[in-house]
Amino acid sequence: MNTTLPEKNDILQTTVCGLIQQQMLCKPKELAIIDGTTTINYETLQQKVNAVAGELQHRGIAQGSLVAVCMSRSWELIATLLGVMQAGCAYVPLDPNYPKERIDYMLSHSKAIAAFVDDEKTADLCADVNKIIRIDSVGAHIEKTIKATENDLAYIIYTSGSTGKPKGVAVAQKNVVAMVAATRTVFSDEELYGMLAAASVCFDTSVLEIIGTLALGGMLILAKNALEVTQIPAADKLRTIVMVPSSVQALLATEDLPKGIQTLVFGGEALKRSLVAQAYAQPSITRVLNAYGPTEDTVYSTIAEVSKDTEIVTIGKSHPNSRSYILDENLKPVATGEAGELYLAGAKLAQGYLHDTKQTKARFITIEPNDEIQDSRLYKTGDVCRRLQNGEIEFLGRADQQVKIRGYRIELEEIESALETMTGIIAVAAAAIEGGIGQKILTAYVVTKDASITEEAIKSYASEQLPTYMIPQVITFLEELPLLPNDKLDRKKLQELASVKSPEIAEKIQPLDILTRTDDEVKAKVVTSIIKETQKILNIADAQTIDSNQSFASLGLDSLTTVEFSNRISTLVGKKIGVRAINEHNTPNSLADFIVHKANSTNETVSTTETFSNTLADFQTNIQESYPTFQAANAASWSADDKSKLIKEILRTVNDNRRNPYGKVLRTGSAARGVVGDAFNDEEQEAIIWSTNLYFGLNRDSKVIEEASKALEQFGTGMGISASASGMTNQHLDFETEFAELVGKEDACLFPTGYTANVGAISGILGKNDIVVIDQLCHASIVDGARLSGATIRTFKHNNASDLEEVLQSVVSPYRTVLVVLESVYSMGEGTAPVAEIVRMAKKYNALTFVDEAHSFGFYGKNGAGICAAQGATENVDFLMTTLSKALGSIGGVIAASKEHIGLLKASSRAYIFQASISPADIAAALTSLRYLRTDESLREQLWDRTRYMRQRFEEAGYDLGTGDGPIITPHFGDKETLYAIVQNLYKRGVQTLAVTYPIVEMGRGRLRFICSAAHTHEDIDRTLAALQEAEKEAKAQMKTVKKLQKDTSVIKADILPWATEFSKYLKRWIGNVLLPVPNLGIRVHVEGNAEAINILIKDKIVTLQETLENVPTCSLVLKNAKAVKALQSIDVQAFLDSIFKGTCVLSGQVEAFIWFFARLVDCQKEKQQSEKDAEDVSKLEAVSN
Repeated sequence: MNTTLPEKNDILQTTVCGLIQQQMLCKPKELAIIDGTTTINYETLQQKVNAVAGELQHRGIAQGSLVAVCMSRSWELIATLLGVMQAGCAYVPLDPNYPKERIDYMLSHSKAIAAFVDDEKTADLCADVNKIIRIDSVGAHIEKTIKATENDLAYIIYTSGSTGKPKGVAVAQKNVVAMVAATRTVFSDEELYGMLAAASVCFDTSVLEIIGTLALGGMLILAKNALEVTQIPAADKLRTIVMVPSSVQALLATEDLPKGIQTLVFGGEALKRSLVAQAYAQPSITRVLNAYGPTEDTVYSTIAEVSKDTEIVTIGKSHPNSRSYILDENLKPVATGEAGELYLAGAKLAQGYLHDTKQTKARFITIEPNDEIQDSRLYKTGDVCRRLQNGEIEFLGRADQQVKIRGYRIELEEIESALETMTGIIAVAAAAIEGGIGQKILTAYVVTKDASITEEAIKSYASEQLPTYMIPQVITFLEELPLLPNDKLDRKKLQELASVKSPEIAEKIQPLDILTRTDDEVKAKVVTSIIKETQKILNIADAQTIDSNQSFASLGLDSLTTVEFSNRISTLVGKKIGVRAINEHNTPNSLADFIVHKANSTNETVSTTETFSNTLADFQTNIQESYPTFQAANAASWSADDKSKLIKEILRTVNDNRRNPYGKVLRTGSAARGVVGDAFNDEEQEAIIWSTNLYFGLNRDSKVIEEASKALEQFGTGMGISASASGMTNQHLDFETEFAELVGKEDACLFPTGYTANVGAISGILGKNDIVVIDQLCHASIVDGARLSGATIRTFKHNNASDLEEVLQSVVSPYRTVLVVLESVYSMGEGTAPVAEIVRMAKKYNALTFVDEAHSFGFYGKNGAGICAAQGATENVDFLMTTLSKALGSIGGVIAASKEHIGLLKASSRAYIFQASISPADIAAALTSLRYLRTDESLREQLWDRTRYMRQRFEEAGYDLGTGDGPIITPHFGDKETLYAIVQNLYKRGVQTLAVTYPIVEMGRGRLRFICSAAHTHEDIDRTLAALQEAEKEAKAQMKTVKKLQKDTSVIKADILPWATEFSKYLKRWIGNVLLPVPNLGIRVHVEGNAEAINILIKDKIVTLQETLENVPTCSLVLKNAKAVKALQSIDVQAFLDSIFKGTCVLSGQVEAFIWFFARLVDCQKEKQQSEKDAEDVSKLEAVSN
């Protein structure tokens, strides 16, 4: 092909039709369009273009007018679009398949004064337009002169609008010419001579396909849609196709691409690596491009050539005539590698939105150019991106559509890409949906070509590809994914599918009904009902997708929803089914077995010796995802001594690895700065301290210290008796009176600590007949008080008054007390609670209300009275609690209420009656601080100044601080190990803070916890932020190193029978020294890749090696690499623990059996070490004697 292309400078100075006319003059007889079996050369095309332009001029359509085009796909449609532009008008494309209401809106909004149509149907659709022009009537009037100028509009394309109405993007001739110039740098002549034109003209991809190709002398091959690419007569002439990933994926699921296609251009959706691999698997494909750009920047803004072995699929770099900036909220460029919002600029930027000045100003912003941003006009894309070291841009997601589950930022495309690599899967779409009680549930919608693929198989495959928090909890099979008219995935339709509410639960199963049926009949009904209740609480659309042997945890039930699930199941069967029972019988099938046995038992306590649930796998997950000593301490065990051995070794591991976020000592006391020591590694460091709750630093105030000293001198060090038995001074009484006055209550009651205030008050108010309804996110003291009271515990969604109402409707009764408990500010960095709304709802059902103001008293409300006062809710709050150890800088807790309620507390609360009262010095300090805060605003102003400054600086640096707005600043980090490494790295840099992980917060929502105080300075904040950025960078490098070291792909050939024989001998010796009974249990060890497992059975104090294990509690170990095998063989407890943490030793079975086994390993190691020491001592003596 002999193509004479205009020079680049000429292109920029001409119009779209001018460019195409130049091609016609250069090569009039060469093919421009293939439409089915019809071929159109450039001369014929230009003649039709001239006729359309002439018709408009003949009908008096002025230059600059908007002209609608509503025609079926043919070469004449293309000629019409070009003719409208040649006449100096702008075309408004309308799809004849659109609903009439949408077409009516676009015609009305655009004020189009004419419309080109090609039949009666399209004429009817445009009936309201002033001038209807049938394309078959065009030809009598010819206009060869180009009327358009570079500043005239070329087209108006309507895109979806956030208001629900489409927005018309107005693109000028010069914008399109700039796009053509950029396209010239991307494609060769050969690639352009066979360009597929399959995109609807209502989408701007068509502008690249049609105008970009014809203006550069290429040839178009017309198709009705992208999926017709293999069926068109001229398929063998195709060289380049531009398609959205969804269409390519659908196409490749059933057939190959035409063999002549060399270049595949993706755009419009995030491109996954799995699809890149599929594309290159096509024998003819030599180039894969990934283009990005909104309609507002004329088709595409950046483009990347994606290689076969690419690790990260980017959207590339800005092409000529376009520029890109990644900015923060203050329109400042973010650092390389940091996420920010993408802004676009350059010659292709559209003119704005038609007839919508407000939206145009909001999205096309004007700034003063500076050294970092050379453009004055930017388009705000709403896309979150980051620039990599090589200058390419990685698309991360929509700023307004970020998916978060339990604090993890999850890219749905990553899940989709991973699952689509599974054999037999055609396409996957992931969504985060709302669970039945407010939690997010990860769902995958899957299209398969193999009907035998099961949900379990997909989850198993996902577990090999993705971290635990990214494994979909629900798999839904579809015949096909919902697509938009432009072939993009319709994520809104996915959400509509996901939001289908589950049917109501079946009628309650009555205990009497259970007792009069056979076990099999009852169990079937119980299983069905448990599955329906699981479906309801987790908002799973189809109960049939739940396997009766699937664990509740894998379905999405976590620790926060298990309590509510327990209550619902208990109500369902008419007997108390506790949380522990659900955890131990953690599948619908297992739980149904337990319920049936319990119902038919005359005893409330049912033996579970015959049924053993897999509690050990969950235990391993928990110690991997959280601070492991908490999980070990709360695990079920047969012996506290054995559990202590496990905890001791875990502590040793975390301290040796310097991953203990709780092992620091404030050697110079609590203050904004001081000396911090490592209690386990004998180190100390001068540091900025962010780990104390002393919001005002009043523990260091000279007046507070002076008054505490006077009380110490006058009253001594302690009271030595409870408040109820005369352990009060006048200062105690003064504090109760003045605190009550400040918060607007009649009376108050002091407790020795904040913890005992909550525990003592809740357990004092309620009894076994009562109901306590607590927010799902609240302090441990509230949970413990609820448990100690013996009342039935119910929960409601965090800060959700509507959900509270549903719970209250089910429990309200004139025969019992109902108490609603919440925190005004959840202490892990959340925002303020809607206290007024929640307590109003509680009062609607005559419930008592209890609000914990520990993290709001002193700095919210008038004179620091708290959130209740600030929201005008005090009257509806029956019990108002705060602690003296935070804002007041002392120790203690206090409850304010009516005189009657305080009288009740002082008579019923065992924590008040049987515990020595606050020391004189502490109450003097608290009273002085209280008076200070009531009369002086300066400290409050200082605290809020520091808080605002710290939040602004951290957010500018790109840290996710959650929903909070108060002094607790919590940058979120999903990965626990990275989080702990950051804490240690901060410590090395002179910054002391804490890492907060499960179970203090939900699993996967780990965070640092910086507690800002009035005593901190702006300099402290700046130094801390700099240290955090360095510490995070170092931690990420450390984690990369750790992951490299963890990769062990060696094939294991290990014989563990010798170890099992020796360990069995040790067990026999150990058991021989035990006079009391020993548990019956099994120990199963399997080396991955080996055919047989080794089984050790301990039964009736006899130890044997067995081929199979009897029905006894068992711990099963699967050793996945050589290090794990060596750790066990050598009885190296620390190395063995390390393999459990890293997942190279996989646990399953019963946690009680594992803790017993682990304790014996510790004992065996100790014996071994002692034996080695003894042998060494003997050797030394022999050497001396010789």
